[in-house]
Amino acid sequence: MEISLKGMNKAVVLAALYNASKPQGMGFLQYDPTPMTVEQARQLLEQCTDFDYLKGRVMKIDLSGDTLNTWGYDRDNGEGAAERAINEATQSDDVNSAEIQGKHRQATEESAADLESHLGDKTTVHDGGIHLGFDDVADELRPKIDAVKHAEG
Repeated sequence: MEISLKGMNKAVVLAALYNASKPQGMGFLQYDPTPMTVEQARQLLEQCTDFDYLKGRVMKIDLSGDTLNTWGYDRDNGEGAAERAINEATQSDDVNSAEIQGKHRQATEESAADLESHLGDKTTVHDGGIHLGFDDVADELRPKIDAVKHAEG
């Protein structure tokens, strides 16, 4: 899906998408639960417009043009997630509204539970390629998962 960004403040778009997104996999090692402000987003956009992961949160967006391809963001954050976050931020005039916070919290908890269930996975090589496991970094990921599980919300 593509969303027109014409006339939109891209810092608002970036902050809303960041605040609604979740950490996943190895992203938990860099995960920062602190929400992004519009000013912080503006400063980031002065340096870069293409974001794969940002402070551990999966983004998969490029804000360089007048349209936003949401495929990667929606694949990892849920179908229609980008459009919902942008609409919520622009309608509520709040890049970290209660709805956006709730989406982030729920998705982060689900992502942490999924990661926890795979901490013992070993890296394997097979005909189809490589499956990267988490067993070698489980000791580093465990405290990050526990922090999410015990966060107030």
